[in-house]
Amino acid sequence: MMTPLVWLIPLLMMMAVLAMFVGVYRMTVNDPRIESRLEAISVPQTRRVARPSYQQHISGFFNKLAARWGITERIATRLARANVKLTVMEYVLIHLGIIIGGFIIGLLITRQAIPGIALAITAAFLPRFYLDRREHQRLKAFQEQLPDTLNLLVSSLQAGYGLTHAMEMVVQEMPHPTSEEFNKVVREMALGFSLPEALDHLVQRMNSDDLELIVTAISVQHEVGGNLAEILDTISSTIRDRVRLKGEIAVMTSQQRITGMVLSGMPFILGTLIMLINPDYMMTIFQPRWLFIPGLAIFMMIIGNLMIRRILSQEF
Repeated sequence: MMTPLVWLIPLLMMMAVLAMFVGVYRMTVNDPRIESRLEAISVPQTRRVARPSYQQHISGFFNKLAARWGITERIATRLARANVKLTVMEYVLIHLGIIIGGFIIGLLITRQAIPGIALAITAAFLPRFYLDRREHQRLKAFQEQLPDTLNLLVSSLQAGYGLTHAMEMVVQEMPHPTSEEFNKVVREMALGFSLPEALDHLVQRMNSDDLELIVTAISVQHEVGGNLAEILDTISSTIRDRVRLKGEIAVMTSQQRITGMVLSGMPFILGTLIMLINPDYMMTIFQPRWLFIPGLAIFMMIIGNLMIRRILSQEF
């Protein structure tokens, strides 16, 4: 007679693979809902109101559940900053699929639940690490392009163009992600958002202190007037000095940062390898009388990471 676990494992694996495929599909195609909304604005037509589909009912249920837990806005902001074309529901499903997949892999390899739980906990950090990595790369590229972006804005303003046309020049001339983000600003203004609102959305997506300074200057000039080209030129010089100083500090502290990363990741990597090679040997520390050892090790690693981050923190 087949046990329920035999039926449960293939079902969970199917759910995990399905969730991952949904994520990959959503990241490789354009969002049809956005295109349909833009089309509805640009080409007015009389259409029959369709009944909500089964997929929309499920999506609404998960979105309401996530909103009740207070994670919808936070996840949506992180997805926007990382430029990951997923909805909150899809990201949550993929996250759950990765966790379940990690548990199944650990369970199938070791035939024990504790290694599966440990691997599931480790897998739970993978989506967040991916978002952090994407967000950091986009923000770094945006920060490096920001002085050139300001110079282009200043040149366009000094040539007699308006700010909207100057931002369109940024869209045409600058590489990603600057062109992509300013294109969103221009499109939002075309859809009816005011200039301060569209720029505030840009600040929320990029989370850059330098950009916030620029947006504040533009918003103040938009309200009270003034020579915007001269203001942006002064800010550009300040930002160039800050970027140069940050680069010098990053070079000086690179060895310490890499040391902290290696020391933090090595115990988990070695523990996972030993668990896969010789589970019985590794299971000794998970016995009740030795459980304080991994707990104490994790606590000391957290304290060490916090100390390293505090020492290497850069405040300007």
